[in-house]
Amino acid sequence: MKTRKTFLTLLLALFVLQSVAQNQERTIVQGYCKDENGKAIENVSVYVHDSLLVSVTDDKGRFTYTHAKDGDKLRFAHMVFEPTYHIIKENEINGKNLTISMKTRSHELHEVEITANMPSIAFDNPVMSVIDYTIREDGIYMIVYRRRNSSLLHLSFDLDTLHEMKISSRYKQIYKDMYDELHIINDYQACEVGFIYNSGKQELGLYLPLSRTKFYNTCSPIVAASDSVYITGKYYYYNKELGYYCHIPYSEEEYLLHYIVDEEGRDDIWLQMRTGGGVDYFSTERIYNPIYEIDNKFYLFAFTDHETIIFDAVGKELERHPLTFHEYRKWNGKMEPDRRWKRKVLVDQGAKQFYTFFVNDGIYTLKRINLATGTATSVMDLSGYPFAQQLRIHNGMLYFIYPTGINHRKALYRVRLE
Repeated sequence: MKTRKTFLTLLLALFVLQSVAQNQERTIVQGYCKDENGKAIENVSVYVHDSLLVSVTDDKGRFTYTHAKDGDKLRFAHMVFEPTYHIIKENEINGKNLTISMKTRSHELHEVEITANMPSIAFDNPVMSVIDYTIREDGIYMIVYRRRNSSLLHLSFDLDTLHEMKISSRYKQIYKDMYDELHIINDYQACEVGFIYNSGKQELGLYLPLSRTKFYNTCSPIVAASDSVYITGKYYYYNKELGYYCHIPYSEEEYLLHYIVDEEGRDDIWLQMRTGGGVDYFSTERIYNPIYEIDNKFYLFAFTDHETIIFDAVGKELERHPLTFHEYRKWNGKMEPDRRWKRKVLVDQGAKQFYTFFVNDGIYTLKRINLATGTATSVMDLSGYPFAQQLRIHNGMLYFIYPTGINHRKALYRVRLE
């Protein structure tokens, strides 16, 4: 009887404590840090009272500040962006997410001795800012913003301007599909980029306008193509399963190339569902297993299965190799994903090489992938260019976009890889 009474007393005390905890007011402020173009900013330090670090943004720009009070002054600091301040209002506590907009810091680049392996400006016009670019065998194509207008430029690899066409400033993206065709895209539509002859002179032109939605529905599923087949990818089971399928052009025939399952991810979702938690398909992170084509061979980087698989032009498996560069071994011997790796593979079609990069405190370290061993060797780091944008490689040359330090313009840089 005494034991039962003691148990009931403890149960009542636990109930009271739980009720008190639930009645305490939550004082949390959550939000996102974004740049001038609305892109998330990672590794922003969030301080309160100017010096007490309370949060650091993740790869989606999210931050959380607990124990927030009305009138607290937050400071947002990042080496690439101007410091930003925000005073918390009462209606922002436990309310909707804040959006903190940060402006790019003006970096004055000092004169330095130019070496053979130091990035240099490939394209810099005092009245133009580079918005986006891509590279084909016939040169570099880029969208540039000029005051209130935009232009589509075609440059040679010697950086001579071969063609220029004025376009609407709504066009912000240039896209190269799996068949090497170019398209420029705005918020509403996409147009194919091509050439016409006008009075015996070749000129750039825009053709076949499609709605943006229809364009992506048509092009996005196609992830690689050879002379014989094209490959589509489709996710299943809350983005934890991925199937690649080969399609015969101009035919309805298709067959499975490879199927990948993230067993641990499936178990996590299954546990969530069993415990009554809701699962949003679009919020679960997609497994990253890209596939590329070089010289009529397909290279599947199956990071989930820790192997690289090589197929011929019709999808017949040729080779398998280990794939381990994206992980590190902990003290207990268990392999864990390296958080510095940003889940990106870069392809040099001309040199037939694959690269990847790691980011530490905003500094990119470029590494060349060894397909046979599954390891990656450091090639160079961009220590003078933190958070460089849109890295691409062509014929042993690395290209990227970076602010010039003047009027927040962005220029195209390049450097020869060793």
